[in-house]
Amino acid sequence: MSDHKQSDRFIKSIAKAIKDKNLDIDHSLFNYIYHKLMFQRVAKEDYKHSLHDEGMFKRWCQNKREKTNTFVTPAWTYCCQFISSDNKALTRDNHIKVYIPLDYAHIEKGVNQIFDFLDKNNISHLSRVSDVISNNDVIVHLLNEKDLNKLLTFIKNNKYLQEGLIKPNPFAYNEGNIALASDGNISYNQTVANYILLYMKRLKQTNSLDLASLKGFYKFVINYYALTFVEERNPERPFILRNFAKDFSYINDEEIDVSDPSLIEDYQYVTKLILESQAKDYRLEHFVKHYNNVVKQRENNQEKDFGAVDNTLAKLIEIMIEKGDSNYNTWNIISYIETGDPRYLTSFGNSRNMVCNSSFREDILYMLKMKRMSINDYVKQFYNKMFVLDEDVKQLLKEYLAYGDYKYGREDTREYLAGYVTSLNDAYITNDSGFRSRFKELNMSNKLRLYMKATGHNLDYVIEMCRPRRK
Repeated sequence: MSDHKQSDRFIKSIAKAIKDKNLDIDHSLFNYIYHKLMFQRVAKEDYKHSLHDEGMFKRWCQNKREKTNTFVTPAWTYCCQFISSDNKALTRDNHIKVYIPLDYAHIEKGVNQIFDFLDKNNISHLSRVSDVISNNDVIVHLLNEKDLNKLLTFIKNNKYLQEGLIKPNPFAYNEGNIALASDGNISYNQTVANYILLYMKRLKQTNSLDLASLKGFYKFVINYYALTFVEERNPERPFILRNFAKDFSYINDEEIDVSDPSLIEDYQYVTKLILESQAKDYRLEHFVKHYNNVVKQRENNQEKDFGAVDNTLAKLIEIMIEKGDSNYNTWNIISYIETGDPRYLTSFGNSRNMVCNSSFREDILYMLKMKRMSINDYVKQFYNKMFVLDEDVKQLLKEYLAYGDYKYGREDTREYLAGYVTSLNDAYITNDSGFRSRFKELNMSNKLRLYMKATGHNLDYVIEMCRPRRK
């Protein structure tokens, strides 16, 4: 479980600071909360040191290991990176994040011991050590429970490392002062800090900062989670996500991209972990179960059958074409997918309810990310492909016209086909040779009507295109 007493003290201290100093709810307040969260248990003399400037980064890089690459990149001089040479962890998005906070007196030797152990035990990892001492100065990303248990056991039995451990973030699950998280491509600690800010914002708006408490904080997060992540089919979801983008703009002083479903998933999973790990009976096996569930869910999403997305898009285009101009309609569909604003969709044919009460938008955005395609290109390609008569449609029509011309004559065959297309009545099509059931199976009436509507061609054009040529 997380450290409830320290977390409660932290919440109340932030509320008091906001009230006493009349702090604004902005990006600066987020930085203030995050800084306090990361350095609350660090000795003042410790975080004044720069490990980079004092040569530790250089010495770590010079300490060559057989299976570990150690380096400092020009873009990120604030951390020294350690990556297993098999690159398995480097190419994965889902990790077990292990925070091993070490004080200044123990960090140089302690880091060498940790990475010597990982190297000798062939443990794949993606790791970094930051320039400044904090409760997230050493972070190791692992891939599985087995490697996690090996590392935890090593640290638990290492007297030197035990002496140097700093108390971790109290809002994180910790195992013997080793904090654990799983946060995808976002930051667990930053997410906690942002939720604290949002809680403070609510209290300040209601003039209730004196009532700040850990219990109130978790109640706030529970309600936020339910509204934002659970009710996916809520018709107000586009507006909820828009507010979510603004709420989490405090982290980088800009709105997050809510059109990226994998990013929304990251925040959902991290929020769930924040809530789960505060339970008094939360243990290591619960954390591992959470991690495995996240990995499984992400794998399922990547292998997801997007046939339902295409079917919904096809139906939406069909309805909107029945309603009006095709160019206007594709623009409207694209605009809805980009913004989530249901006003771009017509209510004709129940299309707005059909789309907004489903996960269509989230699924198509996820699919586009997987395919690395733009919304505009996909919808237009889908539209163009949809309104080219399939070969099986043309072949069936060719057979029907050949049979009808022979049995009824060309004019009567045309009239029967016209009646079928305009009335959608299957009785216009003969049962001979199974034509009626075959037409119904291919949904011929809708396909012919939509093709003519989209292209501007009439039935005579379609007939002549498919009618067998006389010898």
